Amino acid sequence: MESILLKKSFQINNLKKIKFNSLWGHDGIFTTIRLIGKKPNFVLIDQHVKKFNKDIKYFEINFKLTKKFLMNFLQSQSSIKNYDHLLRVAITKKILSISLRKRNKPQKNFKAKIIKYQRALPNLKNLQYKKILALQNKINLKKEELIFYYKNKLLEGSTTNLIFIKKNKVIIPKNSYYKGITLSYLLNSISKRILKEDIFISNLNEFSEIILVGSGKGVISISSIKDLNWYRSSLKMYKLLDKIYSKVLLKCN
Repeated sequence: MESILLKKSFQINNLKKIKFNSLWGHDGIFTTIRLIGKKPNFVLIDQHVKKFNKDIKYFEINFKLTKKFLMNFLQSQSSIKNYDHLLRVAITKKILSISLRKRNKPQKNFKAKIIKYQRALPNLKNLQYKKILALQNKINLKKEELIFYYKNKLLEGSTTNLIFIKKNKVIIPKNSYYKGITLSYLLNSISKRILKEDIFISNLNEFSEIILVGSGKGVISISSIKDLNWYRSSLKMYKLLDKIYSKVLLKCN
């Protein structure tokens, strides 16, 4: 796993610093925000903050995250001059934890493996991630993604959302996954109708493209899923989504 460059934990009630706790395995949520440039600049920060503050209500957490708080935290804690990093913000009823790590740039010819697994409370980006972290330790995250499936339906990647292309149609899984900020932004930015369908393993060869999207990965075209004998036959939608995402990054710089 990536080394953490900066990590701090605070008591929720008074923001007093305490010993760092990753909070993995606790009841709460987290979000991962990409930082780029010299300031640094937060990618899709307004969407992240809004979603974070909405989702913590499920756990009855009394806190409100702001962009100003995160900016002040980085300015006071970090001496990094040029960013392409990932900021993780995690929270429970008692603790707020923030950590920063260098973003690993995905390599070309990116592949995927499937794993039978469905996250607890899949509609929330919750902290029950210990099994996922253990699975990720077994692969090279610069070259591969784990794709979760359950009852023969593909759901999501371990760090990404999935977009499927079939005969020029854009399709996402129907349910049982977390709809991330990057996915929502990209789908709202294209003029095509978005279909929600169950994506069965047995029907995978009907799709010409499988695209991964997320804060850390950006936009990636999967070249193959060898254990399912699936190979991409197009890059058309990937190129469009990558262009849209690149414009987001340019606005931040």
